[in-house]
Order: sequence, then C-alpha cells, then structure tokens
Amino acid sequence: MKTIKFFASLGVISGYGHDNVTDVNATEIAGNAWQEAAKKVFEDSKTYIGAVISPAKTVYHTEWGCPVGGEVTVAITGECNPTYTAADAYKAAVIAVLEGAAKKLGQKTTQITFSEAEFEYLDFRSEEEKNS
Repeated sequence: MKTIKFFASLGVISGYGHDNVTDVNATEIAGNAWQEAAKKVFEDSKTYIGAVISPAKTVYHTEWGCPVGGEVTVAITGECNPTYTAADAYKAAVIAVLEGAAKKLGQKTTQITFSEAEFEYLDFRSEEEKNS
C-alpha cells in the first residue's frame, strides 16, 4: 500500500545560544511532550500519532546560536497506517502534535518533511487473539 511518512527534528532545550546541557534524557523529555500533545490531538481529531523518537544533535552556525558541537535534539519519525487513517487527516494531526510538543518544549521553530512510502501492515497475532 502507498502511504506517507514523516521526519521531524525537535530541540529539547528552549532558546538559542545556551550552554547545551548534555546530560538530559532528550528522548524522555521529548517523548513526554509528544505523548501529551498526541493525546490532546487525538481527543480533538480521533487520529493518534505514534512516533519513534531517537536522540540526535542538530548542527548549524554558531553565530546563529548553535552550541559548539551541536544542539541536543531528537529525531522523530512515523508513518501513516492507511488501514486506519487517511493521509490528509494523518498529515494534519502530525503537524498539530509537533506544534504542541514544540510549544511544550519552548521551541519557536522546527522542521518536518513528508514523503511517500510503501507500507506493509504485518499482523502476527493468532486468529484467536485477533478476535478477542
């Protein structure tokens, strides 16, 4: 099946030009913000956006406020399961969740890309499990 997937990056420490505390658990901080935002979006739209959140460093010009060695960020990815959600509703919900998480983390900007992907939904449950 054809579907869409997304990739976003998100800082976990607000502002620019900070000392970039590196002993933070970026995935936990971002995961909590994502879950909170996803819950709110689900209550409004009935579309839940699950994601994979991985630790990352975003590197940009130090004269623009990037800490030396890069900013502590997370990489957030996910894909729409077209069995359950239409691509347009999914895309709108992803943007809403990302915005909510970004605001919770004090971020003023972020970026996201959407791309087409080939999707296979694999269900390894037994028939009994599927029917319960």
